[in-house]
Amino acid sequence: MNNPALHSGTHAGFGLSLEDRLGIRREREPVTLGVPFPRGEVKDGSEITLVDEKGRQVPVQVEVLDRWSDGTAKWALLDFLASVPGSRPGKYLVKTGSPALSPESGEMPVRRNGSRIEVDTGACTFLLDGERFLPILSVKGTETPNPEFTGSRTVLRGVSGVEYEPFVDTVNIETTGRIRTTVKFQGGFSEAIARKADRFCDFQCRLSFFRGKSLVRMEFTIWNPSAAKHRGGVWDLGDRGSVFFRELSFFFGVAATGKTVIRWKPEPSRPWAQSETGPLEIYQDSSGGPNWNSTNHVNRFGRITTSFCGYRVSEDGKIVSDGRRASPIVLVETQGKRLQASVPHFWQNFPKSLKTEDGGIRIGIFPDRREDPYELQGGERKTHAIYLDFDSGEGNGEGLEWVHEPLVPVVDPGYVSGTGAFPYLVPWEKDPNDRYKALVSEAVSGERSFFSRREIIDEYGWRNFGDLYADHEAVYYKGRQPPVSHYNNQYDGIRGSLLQYARSGVTDWFLLGQDIARHVMDIDIYHTKSDKAAFNGGMFWHTDHYSDAATATHRTYSRLTREVRNLKQYGGGPSNEHLYTTGLLYLHFLTGSAQAREAVVGLADWVLAMEDGARTPFRLFCSGETGLASKTAEMDYHGPGRGAGNSINALMDAHVVTRKREYLEFAERLIRRCIHPEDDVPGRNLLDHEMRWSYTVFLQYLGKYLDLKLEHGEQDYMFHYARESLLRYADWMMEHEIPFRRSLDRVEYPTETWIVHDLRKSNVLEFAARFSKGERRERYLQKARFFFDGCFRDLEDFETRALTRPLVIMMSCGVMHSHFQNHPETRVEESPHAFDFGRPAIFRAQRTVAMGRARMIVGAGAVLTGLIGVWLVLS
Repeated sequence: MNNPALHSGTHAGFGLSLEDRLGIRREREPVTLGVPFPRGEVKDGSEITLVDEKGRQVPVQVEVLDRWSDGTAKWALLDFLASVPGSRPGKYLVKTGSPALSPESGEMPVRRNGSRIEVDTGACTFLLDGERFLPILSVKGTETPNPEFTGSRTVLRGVSGVEYEPFVDTVNIETTGRIRTTVKFQGGFSEAIARKADRFCDFQCRLSFFRGKSLVRMEFTIWNPSAAKHRGGVWDLGDRGSVFFRELSFFFGVAATGKTVIRWKPEPSRPWAQSETGPLEIYQDSSGGPNWNSTNHVNRFGRITTSFCGYRVSEDGKIVSDGRRASPIVLVETQGKRLQASVPHFWQNFPKSLKTEDGGIRIGIFPDRREDPYELQGGERKTHAIYLDFDSGEGNGEGLEWVHEPLVPVVDPGYVSGTGAFPYLVPWEKDPNDRYKALVSEAVSGERSFFSRREIIDEYGWRNFGDLYADHEAVYYKGRQPPVSHYNNQYDGIRGSLLQYARSGVTDWFLLGQDIARHVMDIDIYHTKSDKAAFNGGMFWHTDHYSDAATATHRTYSRLTREVRNLKQYGGGPSNEHLYTTGLLYLHFLTGSAQAREAVVGLADWVLAMEDGARTPFRLFCSGETGLASKTAEMDYHGPGRGAGNSINALMDAHVVTRKREYLEFAERLIRRCIHPEDDVPGRNLLDHEMRWSYTVFLQYLGKYLDLKLEHGEQDYMFHYARESLLRYADWMMEHEIPFRRSLDRVEYPTETWIVHDLRKSNVLEFAARFSKGERRERYLQKARFFFDGCFRDLEDFETRALTRPLVIMMSCGVMHSHFQNHPETRVEESPHAFDFGRPAIFRAQRTVAMGRARMIVGAGAVLTGLIGVWLVLS
């Protein structure tokens, strides 16, 4: 960033680097990224401009994603086309200030004519059908009268061989601008379009088009909206709510007028090969890793579904090449017309296939190559990305190698920290806690990184890829090692990864967070409205402690575990104690992911729904709130705990992305239910580690709530209520809390994770210091340092200190302390108040009230029956 051109002009600005992890030249590659801005700097997107390292202005599309309470931009989404030489990162400067002169480029033309949508990128005109999902009706060059690419179709084939027809319920132009246009389709599949009501499953698809490009990015989601039946509280494969199918593929054809040439490469670094004999197929059957046939890949009968290691390339049905891990590109060319196709994370999301046929390319995201059908569990979905380049000879005709390693954006961590968009963020290089940084770095570097740990149980395949291996669960597992154990949502790994990315600029953190998020959004969220309100739209837990996932996949409870443990009562489903939204919120701001935003709002809606007493059978006796959003560990405990804290946090995050006040108001309702400035804290029995340890999780979120209120400029009744409650508990902690290392005799499993939870105590006391003053504040900070430093000293006694669970907690909870080390002056001026908070009230959940009333009715009925009997005798 030493080029003076990058620092010319009077506008404020910051540096943006695009990291090339593949080492190839990039020509006008689409880049989408979210960037933060300090309060008061940017009023709207027109004030944001982009220049390259030669000082040339680059056309950029800007959308404001979030605003500070004063109305200025907090997060903005930038879309532009980047050219990078490949030998070094691309360098840009994002400038802010008064609008500058920009290159002439209005919005891309998008026209609607009835059910048809036409998108003109300048290189191609794409015609889309809003009734049938083909997905593309035709493509033609800008100067050619007839379509040059035809024959697009979607194939979903059922177990019996029937082909289901795709139909569109809604189509929306979701984003339009000078660089990118995105069209969103939602619909379903049925045996005939005329029978839409008899739908087999649903789909969602986003098609994105780019100025001057013949490129299309297709993000397709197949989705089973039915509820699982989960009899007995177990969630195994083979459930009656599942749907089964043989194939899901897409075909894109070329209007062939001469000899067809087929070229392909199995990996971006390999040279192009040419098929001479006939149809070509690249098929990835398994991960190609050392444990490619892991029991992670069992079907509903417990049989492993992978059949060979890696991929095979066939020409005219004969194997001509093979290998371990394909990231392929296939190209079909005729008379100057070229169609290319590629699928990111091809091998990681096996099985996959790219196949040429009938002068076009067939993309098998669920290819018809296996004896066993695919099973999509009730409420489960899967999203795949596909890239297509329809080059009619007028475009630039670049290869699609880049889609397997897109440019990764990096914004200067010092700038990001200074904006305040990530609370309490300190750049990595200014964090003085070396022991902490050394441990956390193991998540993305070295032989035990989270990327490497995927190989232990082969955490790959369309259902598994992106999840973390829960290696900490192997410590007390008594069966065959290693157990298949999925981390899922034990804690917020997305948040931790993206925080570390923002503060370090290390792109492995960004890629890790994206991988986890894709898995969570598709597999770990229960995408149905047909189950009970306590489950619909909820989030599944991690694999049950010290068990093998068996045929439960990522849904916690398996009948096989019940049988092994000989348990009479066993099972459950989604609940508030493993509900995490902040990482998804950060992903939305950093990438513009609409799916991430939808997930945040959907999870908050789940919190509201699970509390609605009108949706339960107990409504006949009581219409009150259920308490399902505020319980922790026990149905009747509604004090500070992670269950209530997670619910409050989800509501706050949904309020941030929607600005809907009802989310924040319900969060405040839960706060008042669970905590009070006059609580009898000793009576909470918070030193019962097994049942009450997570009160610090709640208090962390209470600190976040106070920060949100300050950001809104609201030092009102609820602000002071929460502040006084936080300080009351912090004062109790000062007198009674000790490091977990000194009380491990109180827990059943004395693991390293207990030690790491001391970081939460440190965070809570730092929040308390922020909202206090004088000697009291200094004592809070001193005790916070005591817990933070002691945590890493105590971890030295544990060889297991870098297992997955403790690392994820460290990734999120270890960041705040360095802020107070670097900014000891951080505090909020106290404002006087005269609020009377009254006395704590006892919350009684709907079920408790209803059961009491039912007993009264039954008892009254018995008395009445007895009186009638006496009357009959006497009469």
